[in-house]
Amino acid sequence: MKLRSKLSIAAAGIALAASALPAFGQVAVYDFNSTQVAGFGAPSYGTVTLTQNGSAVDFNITLATGLNFVTTGGPHDLFAFNGTGVSLADITNLSVVGGGTLAAHVPGADTPFGTFGFGIDCTSCGNGGPDQQQDPMTFKVVNATLSDFALLSTGGSPNAYFAADLIKTDGGATGAVGAITAAVPEPETYALMLAGLGMMGFMAKRRRSA
Repeated sequence: MKLRSKLSIAAAGIALAASALPAFGQVAVYDFNSTQVAGFGAPSYGTVTLTQNGSAVDFNITLATGLNFVTTGGPHDLFAFNGTGVSLADITNLSVVGGGTLAAHVPGADTPFGTFGFGIDCTSCGNGGPDQQQDPMTFKVVNATLSDFALLSTGGSPNAYFAADLIKTDGGATGAVGAITAAVPEPETYALMLAGLGMMGFMAKRRRSA
């Protein structure tokens, strides 16, 4: 009976740890923390939240108060990102609160953050402030996992995981912001990981005592 009890505890601990570790990668949050536009002030300028939803990844791009998406032309997209194994047909359900019509294309770019695999633009918007779009921007990429998007741009100064073309609503300053550091896991994922590790530590202690 004692052996069966120990095996049950071990199995429970392993199951808990196994459930916690994958959860670490289920939500990834990138911070827009870089810009060359002095008028935007200090970061953060918004976040890019990626959520694994079955075999798809949901994107939610939210901006800091006082910032909107804008079309300025040139090497700038409303939003730009990389994706390993992603095709244009995989990018679906594009929407922005401002109501503009969004479309994805290849490649993407947002100076000074370089070239990206994909760009998203507003095909119904003119350039400049009159057609600025309120956040959030949302879309889905099917047949994808979070790790597919953990790629930096190329040729940037600096390179970024994601970038967006923005306007400051109370001053008119425009330009790109970039997420130049790796994703930050959600607090819940830390709790799950610690719970799993704690159970495995408890199992090890019981084994030593026995």
